[in-house]
Amino acid sequence: MRKLLTAIATAAALVTPLAHAQANNFEGFSVGLGVTSADTTSEVVTGTSTNASNTDNNAVLQLQYNMAVNNTFVVGFGGTANLGDLKAGTFGANQKKLKDGYSLYVAPGYVFTKGWMGYAKLAYLNASLQNSTGSSLSFDNGWGYGLGVQALFGKNWFGQAEYMVDQYNDRSSMPGQTDKLKSSVFALTAGYKF
Repeated sequence: MRKLLTAIATAAALVTPLAHAQANNFEGFSVGLGVTSADTTSEVVTGTSTNASNTDNNAVLQLQYNMAVNNTFVVGFGGTANLGDLKAGTFGANQKKLKDGYSLYVAPGYVFTKGWMGYAKLAYLNASLQNSTGSSLSFDNGWGYGLGVQALFGKNWFGQAEYMVDQYNDRSSMPGQTDKLKSSVFALTAGYKF
């Protein structure tokens, strides 16, 4: 029994510094470029509800800073900016588009191995919804949440996959009308960690 306890204590002593080194692998500033597939729904409520949705692709720029909290936990702070528009539903001849979308977020992560991390994300969102006529409605103060994984390739390169659910605050474009906007987004990102 004593030999077993000694072996466990020795293994724990050896693994602890290794685990901290694992969390340190994800530390630092990074930049990433990704592609998204977004299912975006816009809804107009005027007593009755009418909604429409589109699935569209987009490129996204990501800037993030990660810091190791302890042996296995990392906290990331960052932002994303859409590099194009996303279709957000067609009402008759009126094609709506989500434009100028960006987010600011916090992403706590758990390091599984020296090259793999899982994370959760909570994001503040801002975007505008533009009609075919060119008029737009600002959707600020939205919130998104999701989960993702990140893999390191060598010391500096990484790839990540994440799924986010985004909900924007309701807006009123005219008296008696409420406009709603939400999306589900899957993103694949490749990046470089400095």
